[in-house]
Amino acid sequence: MRHYETLFVVNPDLSEEDTALLIEKFSAVLSSGGANILKTDLWGRRRLAYAIRKFTKGYYVILEYGANPEAVLEMERLFRIDEKVLRFLTVKKGDEFDPQALALAEAKAKERAAARAARQSSADDDEEDGDEFGGKDDYEEDEA
Repeated sequence: MRHYETLFVVNPDLSEEDTALLIEKFSAVLSSGGANILKTDLWGRRRLAYAIRKFTKGYYVILEYGANPEAVLEMERLFRIDEKVLRFLTVKKGDEFDPQALALAEAKAKERAAARAARQSSADDDEEDGDEFGGKDDYEEDEA
């Protein structure tokens, strides 16, 4: 089983229910092929860099999963057939897929982000308490 990430852009004119059904359809194709879906990231409706089939916006979805190459090929075949999918891109992130190791790495990344946010908020609080470059008082002392 290999580690993959697939980004696909869906027709923006679809309703939320239709978009959810389409995402579920492709997730089910992967699951039926023996895939282990790690994450489904919905980026939502965004502006496209260029028009695709006269659409200037699209609904972006990212799937991260572990699967056999046959399951990925089947999903990509269905992407090509379905007119609701404007574009797609699948990237192989690794030859081995270990969901526990990925979950652990993601948890560590969240901890680092939380620590960084805490340091940033404490640094912002310090700046509010006093002027770090010296205030008007510093200049008055030099004149005296």
